[in-house]
Amino acid sequence: MRYGMKDSRLIRYNVLFLLMFLTAAVSVLSGCSGASGAVSGIDGPGSVQGSSQEESIEYVFGIPMDKNAAVITDNVADIYVKPDVKSTRVTQALYNQPVSILQKEQGWAKVSAVDGSTGWIKLKYLDSDISSIYGRTYTDRIIVTSREKEIASNPSGGVTQMNAPMGSEFFAFNSSGDAYEVFLPGNKTGWFRGSSGTIHVELNEMIPVTNADDFAATAQRLKGASYLLNGLSNMGIDAPGLVYVCAHINGIDLPRSLAGQLASGTEIKPEDAQTGDLLFLAGAGEGEGGKVISVGICTGGGNYLYAGRKIGYVAVGDINKDNSEGTIIAARRVFN
Repeated sequence: MRYGMKDSRLIRYNVLFLLMFLTAAVSVLSGCSGASGAVSGIDGPGSVQGSSQEESIEYVFGIPMDKNAAVITDNVADIYVKPDVKSTRVTQALYNQPVSILQKEQGWAKVSAVDGSTGWIKLKYLDSDISSIYGRTYTDRIIVTSREKEIASNPSGGVTQMNAPMGSEFFAFNSSGDAYEVFLPGNKTGWFRGSSGTIHVELNEMIPVTNADDFAATAQRLKGASYLLNGLSNMGIDAPGLVYVCAHINGIDLPRSLAGQLASGTEIKPEDAQTGDLLFLAGAGEGEGGKVISVGICTGGGNYLYAGRKIGYVAVGDINKDNSEGTIIAARRVFN
């Protein structure tokens, strides 16, 4: 079949119109796909945050639940400045806490931790299966508030799966009486038995803010624990670590660092300190130059609790006397 000149022009115009229409349609669809579609997740301990990226990502305790997420498989795992156990410990990560893997190198992973620290951890303490904290159906969140809490193999006892340290958190999916079954790393499950030593909150609920007396009482549970630079558990803890863990499970999220804690709350005079207030000590030793080097928690009666670097354990100090750590020079109130 042959077409005349008018017919050929008409065909070309129709094709051009069709191309313009398709281009406009693709542009509209692309604009729709770029709209934000935030999905909520638990961020920081117990709060909710959504993302505004093209592909929404959920967060658990501030860690993105993406291909780089992993959970801690030991009750406490050290995180170092370098991929070397002889280097300085930056912080610790607790059992079942998530981390974000930034880099891998010969049996080590550089990670970002829940407390905001970045450092190197041995790969053997990580599991890329994050189903113990994300991706399954959960009923409650359980936070360990005792010095440590046994996770048993069944609701009546059985084999101890792990001794979970204070501050560690788990997601429950089943219960029997006063026992709760939780998901664990390694595609396992275990049971917390009895109501003592834990608190239960809803999945996206913040940990309830308690009071200054409860904060001080929590710290007392760690009395006698060994001192460990940048430690976070009953197996070893430092002064700001003691404040950080005890504040968290009483509903107050303070910075992990000593400097951050010194800037938290409301400034008060040391002589006005009451139960639950933070007391900061300045050292008088060589190279310390009167700068703040430690922190304690006022426990009332003229006393405070602190993790002593020089005495080697969590001990009671007298507000009216200097001790081996130094002299109290500042105080902050973090509970109203």
